[in-house]
Amino acid sequence: GGWFHPGAIKPNFNTVDVRKTQEFPYRQFQYVTSDLNPGVVFLGSELEFNDMTKYFYTDRSVPKKKLTESEMLEINQLYRVIGHCEHELLDLEHPIEKERLALSQDTNKPVQAQPMLATIHRWIFTHRPLSIGIVAALFTLLILLRLIRTRGRAD
Repeated sequence: GGWFHPGAIKPNFNTVDVRKTQEFPYRQFQYVTSDLNPGVVFLGSELEFNDMTKYFYTDRSVPKKKLTESEMLEINQLYRVIGHCEHELLDLEHPIEKERLALSQDTNKPVQAQPMLATIHRWIFTHRPLSIGIVAALFTLLILLRLIRTRGRAD
């Protein structure tokens, strides 16, 4: 039934080492084939399966070639870049969450107020037009109160 089972795990790009997750299910066979490739055989010793690279498989109709040490090191390096970029995107999308996570690792600083700030921050950004309207209304109210107060002193 093909070369791969459905689905794929998203690797933890910051920590995974694809050298440690290689599997060689066809090593014991000189030649292997699948119903996806009738009449075509592959050398079992040249194939691998790696759960931590399957996330990026685009052609699942053929087995995957065994990676060399340098290819795996390059993949690990690229995974670290992806992990770093994911972290940077999280910082841009949720800056308060990043601060809360940083504070939770420092036991000398309070963490209790941070979840409330994160909730407020998320609400403001998901309800941006309403937030702007509320700020504008409060600003208008402040100006009106100052005008009333100023007129009261003049009388």
